[in-house]
Order: sequence, then structure tokens, then C-alpha cells
Amino acid sequence: MKVIDLSQTLENGMAVYPGAPLPKFERLGSVKDGDAYQLIKFEMTTHVGTHLDCQTHVKTAGFSTDSQDLSFFIGKGIVIDCSKYGPGSVMGMEIFDGVNLSGKEFALLYCDWAKRWYEPSFWGEYPVLSKEAIEFLANSKEIRGLGVEYAAIDPIADTALTLHKIFLAKEKTIIENLTNLDQLIGKDFQFIALPLKFKDGDGSPVRPVAIIE
Repeated sequence: MKVIDLSQTLENGMAVYPGAPLPKFERLGSVKDGDAYQLIKFEMTTHVGTHLDCQTHVKTAGFSTDSQDLSFFIGKGIVIDCSKYGPGSVMGMEIFDGVNLSGKEFALLYCDWAKRWYEPSFWGEYPVLSKEAIEFLANSKEIRGLGVEYAAIDPIADTALTLHKIFLAKEKTIIENLTNLDQLIGKDFQFIALPLKFKDGDGSPVRPVAIIE
């Protein structure tokens, strides 16, 4: 069994969505300096780093981090290679040509964008799915989640979160800021992204993994 980490590191100075509060991490105590223990105090939003969105992120009703059965966040994944699409591209139905989604519950899009994580261009015009492609996945009876390497499935300029609302309306989840997807192209794997159990949580930082038997 091989386990591949698909998450970005949580740390001071990390990338955050434009306008979002900066996360803060403070180490309390130091065993090296003679303290009995050490721990980290942190302050961050539910949508920082690699995280998932629940329906309540954009809806007044729907599942939250504490109301959804955990099995919902576990399933067969597939990585769709979209690396040919450049900044600002709209990825249409053609990305599904030759792709077998049968039996898959999580569609993860590899756009070679995670390499920009520490660069200003990470917050640029990343490739996004067309409305038609989003509706196709949203209406799929098998697909439960959509994963991307950037911070939102909507264009950075769309503050109305149009595509979020289409996809999450169908009781789906979105996982954002993924990395290492290139290691999964053409592989069969189990995808796991469990949220923290926030009361009425609209989302949660996660440490998603892919398990290859």
C-alpha cells in the first residue's frame, strides 16, 4: 500500500485567498529549552490551506462538517490531466474525452498549478471549468466531490461563487488547494479527505490522501 499526501503545509506566511484573514501559528513552550511540553496555538478560518467546502458554505441549508456521514468523504478517485490548459483557460466538456468516470466518486483536476503555491501567480487567472462541465459533474449520480489545485473552482474575480453554488446545490463537496496530483495520473486510488468536526461547520482544513493498493 502506498499513501500519497495531497495537502499543502499550514504555516505562517502561507498563501491565503485574497482578502481572507492571515492564519497565525505560535509555538508555546519548548522541550529543547526545558519546558515539559510544547504545543502550537493557531488561529485560522475554515477555508485555509488545503480544505473542503460543505453545502453550508454557500447555502442556508445543507450538510455541514458535523452533520455529514464520514463515508461521504471517502471514495474512488480519478485524476484528469488538464495540464495543457494555461492561465485563464476555460476547460469544457472536452476534458472528459476518453475519461471513464464510471465507479469514481471524486474527480480531481491536475492543472500543474500547485507548483505556484509560494508565488504571487498562484492567485492569478487559473484554469476553471465551464458552467457546462460543472453542471455535468454536479448532475453525476456517482461523483460526490471535485478537487482542484487552486483556491476556488470559480474564477478569482467571481465573488458570487457561481460555480460553487451549482455544484454544492447537488449535495457534493469541493476540495481546494490540492497538491501532488501528478503522481496519480492513470492510477487507481482511494481518496480520503475527512473534515474536522466543527459544529455547523461550513468547511474545514483537511489532509487528503490517496491510497494506492
